[in-house]
Amino acid sequence: MLVALTIAGSDSVGGAGIQADIKAMASQGVHAAVAITAITAQNTTRVASIYPLPAREVIAQIDAVLEDVHVSAAKTGMLYSAEIATAVAERMSRESIPLVVDPVLVAGVGDALNRADLLEALREHVIPAATVLTPNVPEAEALVKYSIEDEADVRRACRDLAAMGAEAVLLKGGHMETDECTDTLFHDGKFLRISGPRVCARGHGGGCILSSLLAANLAKGNNIWESALAAKAAIDEAIAARHAIGRGVPVVEPLAHQLRDAQRYQVSTRLRHAAVEAVKLLPNDLVPLSGFAMAFALPGAESVQEVCGIRAVPGTAAPCASFGGEAVLGEAILSAMRFDGRARAAAELSFTEDLARSVRSAGLVSRTVRGGRRSSPKSGTGAQDALIHLGFVPDVVIDRGGSGRGPAIRMFAPSPEELLANLRAILR
Repeated sequence: MLVALTIAGSDSVGGAGIQADIKAMASQGVHAAVAITAITAQNTTRVASIYPLPAREVIAQIDAVLEDVHVSAAKTGMLYSAEIATAVAERMSRESIPLVVDPVLVAGVGDALNRADLLEALREHVIPAATVLTPNVPEAEALVKYSIEDEADVRRACRDLAAMGAEAVLLKGGHMETDECTDTLFHDGKFLRISGPRVCARGHGGGCILSSLLAANLAKGNNIWESALAAKAAIDEAIAARHAIGRGVPVVEPLAHQLRDAQRYQVSTRLRHAAVEAVKLLPNDLVPLSGFAMAFALPGAESVQEVCGIRAVPGTAAPCASFGGEAVLGEAILSAMRFDGRARAAAELSFTEDLARSVRSAGLVSRTVRGGRRSSPKSGTGAQDALIHLGFVPDVVIDRGGSGRGPAIRMFAPSPEELLANLRAILR
């Protein structure tokens, strides 16, 4: 398995530093070896304290890894002091390993992560060893000693940083006041602007993760241009999947794609099991002719492609669940989630007066709607209209139909298991 080495600080809250680097490299299929430079006591609101390791211990970690493991690329993050930075630069300059240098000066929460002597050591020793230097705008300004306010300043800074010895410079544009977020790669005398939608929110760990993604792609043998493009695509997904774990800055999630795949498997498996059990309970007159439809959305779903649907027909083989299937019911769930993000599951039954009475006697929160227009040409269920009219998501909507749609009984719940429990209560 390919191995990349990260030389950086430890983040006790796990959103940045070594902890984020390991996840980011793993997301690219690369094993992360580590050399810790400093131990920080920090959370999503502040850096409480920093304990730098002696430079000799940092080098001892690097030596231990390199004497046993073939390392295909490396990165530096928080180096903290001139002593550590100089020692790391000298040690890594003896290796023919692509080196990504993230010149970390400030934590995502805004507190300093360096001593005053670090900047000169970065200029004199670390940057000349860099295959790719990845500063954000404030870091670049500190290194070049002038303000960066527009595209001309960005290009000037890239050239000046490369003149310090870096083979390539990836200047991150997150701090620029522009409509899009544009990172600028300078390599071989050429510029590449990599743009994407600006996310108007802070994220903890983004810089660490981007440099780790870049190192992991270099470890896989990609060139600098390819690695930068792959890293940009992956960091955009990680930022979009950021989540709050504390009271402060949300953490960027480098394993977003892998976690989403795991969620998709869990959602489809749970949905299929509940649908099979539901069909065993239902009398035939409550199952629509086309089969019993049930759907379950991923957390935070925003489109029907993130809602798993299934249609079970009594007496037939076990049904298959598919994302984007049962689009009408999927739209109903998305409408429900706009009122209550927990309402991720729904099912539809044939309407009968007996079933409507059973719903009301089961102790569930139910509401009856009738008439009105369809919510959209493709939605025939009127679910969106019903929920907008009600202003909340009940356990059951008894839709008596009208204006081109047939009657139906629609159930909502946080999960398919709870739908199943409510169905049992209705049929009892």
